[in-house]
Parts: sequence; C-alpha cells; structure tokens
Amino acid sequence: MIAGSQCEPAATDRNDPISLPLPHCPVHATDHSDLPESSFFKERRAPALPTPAEIRAVGKKLGDSRATDFDRPSPVMFPSLGMIVKYGANVTVVEAQTQMVVYKHLKGQVPVPEVFEWTEDQRFIYMPLIEGETLQERWSGMDEDERQDVCEELKHMAKAWRSLQEDRYDSSIGKQPLNEIFLGSHSNLAGPLEGPNAVQQFQDGCGMEIKEEVPIVFTHDDFVSPDILLTPGPNPKVAAVIDWGQAGWYPAYWEYCKARRVKLNPELFNDAIQEEWHMKYLPLILDPMDNELIYFPWLYFVLSKGI
Repeated sequence: MIAGSQCEPAATDRNDPISLPLPHCPVHATDHSDLPESSFFKERRAPALPTPAEIRAVGKKLGDSRATDFDRPSPVMFPSLGMIVKYGANVTVVEAQTQMVVYKHLKGQVPVPEVFEWTEDQRFIYMPLIEGETLQERWSGMDEDERQDVCEELKHMAKAWRSLQEDRYDSSIGKQPLNEIFLGSHSNLAGPLEGPNAVQQFQDGCGMEIKEEVPIVFTHDDFVSPDILLTPGPNPKVAAVIDWGQAGWYPAYWEYCKARRVKLNPELFNDAIQEEWHMKYLPLILDPMDNELIYFPWLYFVLSKGI
C-alpha cells in the first residue's frame, strides 16, 4: 500500500519491529490539538502558547518580506520560549501528526523536533527552536572528516525510518494521499493505492517502466541539506532532521531518486558542490539506485509529467 502518513502511534514492544498503524484521528470540536504531555507544558515555559494572530503579528513586526505570504510565510521564532512556529496553507495537519509519530518511535535514533501543539487555523505547528545551522550553510566550511562523520550519522538515521513497518492489521494507513510535490498536478496518482500490486499500479499510472520488484518503505521525501540541522562549532553533529510534510510510504527507490534530483540554492550549494553531494556523499547515506533500471525511468516520469 502506498499512502501518506498518519497520526496516532501504536504501542509496541521495544524488541519488536516498529509498526505504524492506521490513525483513528478524532474530529476535534476545536481547530487545534493541545498536547499537555509535551515538554513546553510540563516545563511551564509560559501560561499559554502564542495565538495564530500573535504569530502573524510578530512576523510582520520583524519586517519579514514573506510574513504576509498565505502559502509559505517564514517560520516565526520565539527565542525566550525556546520555540519556533511553522505555519501557512502549505503546512498540513498530517505533517504535524507524522512528526509526532516519528518523534515518538525513533527517539534516540533520529533527532526530530517535538510537536508542542498544532492548529488548523492556517496550519500552525509549534516546536522547539533548535540551535544550529543547516547542512547547506555549513557544508562548504567542513573538512572531509567532518563530512564523512555527518554522512555516517545520516546513514543510520535514514536506515531507522526506512525500517519502520506499516501496520499489518490495517492496510490503509489513514487513507491519506501522498503529499509529494512531484505529484502536485497529478493528484490522481497520489493514492492511496492498496493491495499486493500497489507499487506496480503506481508505476503504471506514472508511466515508469521499472521491472524490479520494489518494497514500500517509510520515506522522508525531502531529504536535502536545508532540512538537516547541524550543531554549532567544530565536529558538527546532526541536531535535527526537519520538514516531514511530504513523508509517507513510497517505493524504496523514491528517497534516493528524489534527493538526487532536487536542486538547491546555488548561492549556498553551487552546481559543483551539488554534483559532488549527489555523486560522492549521497551514496554514503542512501543505497544508490541503478541508473538504467531505476533512476532514469523515475527521472523520465518527473520530466515528462512537467512537474
């Protein structure tokens, strides 16, 4: 089954494979979800979280040119509260719910920001403000040993989320369509697709001639350097993997192909650095896919669909 992600995690024995179930997400009487067990409320950092109106006002006061952008305004930081708020029409409730699930199941394996609260009013996600810079910002100043160490960390993290298992007792995983930007203008392909031939159905719909048998794995689907935060100073470590808005259950090759294809800000990652990242370092993190059998058919789909 190919589908987007879900909200409530399953109770599992730590010795068993981790299985993510179909979420029975309640229909809230209000447009937000309080998480009283989150560290924000336990530590009593403030009597209440900033309201959506207050967050928008702070963004405007700071003179952010994107503060009035309805779809993708810049996240707003509240340093005194140790908090950052991501919001906008392009932020989904499923992103918050997915982040909560991954945070709970992979705590200690993958540093994922905790979710303090989320709202549906233009979709606000409240989470910790993590000190650090993106890998994209740090990369050019890192020596080879530092680069290799970070890649080794990321390899184990990616392996952890790709080892998550779908709930064997419920085949639909929330019946959420994939929130993949490359499928944005082709919602009919986003699923969810169910059954034993889900991957083949998906590939046939996309026009991808991939003959290999391919499993479905949990996929971050935006695994690029701006979404990897590193600790400050020398010998940086991975502080967080962020932006889980496109995550879900995809064919196993999707993570590598997408990460190899996405182009980044040339001011921070010029063409030469990006080529080196894709060809030398990305294969240290994710198993590379064969060009002829997998990557080129996938790339043909992306280019031919005009997305």
